[in-house]
Amino acid sequence: MYFITLVTQLLLVAYHQATTLFDLYPFNNVRDYSVKERLTECLINGITMIMPFIGFYFHVAWMMMAAIIIYPALLIAEYFNWWQPYLFGASEPWQKVYDRLFRSTIIVLPAVKKNPVPNLEHLILHGLTLITCIVTYISYFTQP
Repeated sequence: MYFITLVTQLLLVAYHQATTLFDLYPFNNVRDYSVKERLTECLINGITMIMPFIGFYFHVAWMMMAAIIIYPALLIAEYFNWWQPYLFGASEPWQKVYDRLFRSTIIVLPAVKKNPVPNLEHLILHGLTLITCIVTYISYFTQP
């Protein structure tokens, strides 16, 4: 389980960084991000996502413990950024961001009214985050 934990943690950060740094349109739309938006997202989320991997790889207790807070926090943020607007409607500022950055990307879910729909890039990210969270919890709480 330990090896699977490391793989999922590294896969999550690698996927996020790749989809933030590289233009894979229409899968993502980073071409419409400003340089500041892209670098800010890479830096903040990159540090947040790599810390659990470093902790588990080097057996740094406080970083491993932080992982059991970080992954649920990421899931909560993903819910409030994507799923709540999809299901219940978006604020005007979020709708403008969505229209600028995500409306023209690959969408596989059906629309709910005129709400922003999570794109395929983020569906994969959210799935990876959930799997990483579950595997990390299992590994953390079953380690000898």
